[in-house]
Amino acid sequence: MIDIDKLLTNNPMAAERYVSRFDINLLRGYSVLGVLKEVRNLVHQGNRLLTHPVTSGTAPNGNPFCSVVVSAEAGSTDFNSVSIIENSIAVREKISMNLKLPDTAIEDFMLIDCDMIAKGGTI
Repeated sequence: MIDIDKLLTNNPMAAERYVSRFDINLLRGYSVLGVLKEVRNLVHQGNRLLTHPVTSGTAPNGNPFCSVVVSAEAGSTDFNSVSIIENSIAVREKISMNLKLPDTAIEDFMLIDCDMIAKGGTI
């Protein structure tokens, strides 16, 4: 059996869209920072980042959804992945996410997040 890569996301649309392509870890109720910290846990266990944690074309404090693909299997520590995820978390911790999005914008932001995976924002 071939292991499939993992998608960690707080975006239900991404989880539904990519269920046949990735092993999905839907992190319901997680903030972007929460998703990034879960990704960091896997990276420190030896999984490699396959997409960049900050690929959205919108301002980093504008999209409340985050989807990141990591390798299916853990290997030796990939220091490039460690550096990228740690820097992404540091940047996110500096950003205030207090904006209230209108319900009409939520689906748009989900779609933007999904499209970043489809476009393969790879490392």
